[in-house]
Amino acid sequence: MAAPSRPGPPSPRRPTWLVGDFFVGWVYGPWVAAALLVLLALRLLIDEDFDLHSHAWGLFGNAAICFSIGCVCKISWALARGNAMRQLESRLRQELGLR
Repeated sequence: MAAPSRPGPPSPRRPTWLVGDFFVGWVYGPWVAAALLVLLALRLLIDEDFDLHSHAWGLFGNAAICFSIGCVCKISWALARGNAMRQLESRLRQELGLR
């Protein structure tokens, strides 16, 4: 029977909003802004003042733009991470003398 291992000193934990040195807020921030704009637009549509309804529809358009920007950011980030992994694998294969 193996002796239980002792835990070492706690490792410094990186904040979850950082991946490497990249601030993840740039990826998810536009989606948060889109959600807030939708909530504000819904609030204006519920209001009895019909003059505000046109502003609400404009906010829906802005929310759609923010959402699409968030999609582009997420796809770009995923492609960049995949490309970095491929470059790392290529470098390791070169160092190990593999094809």
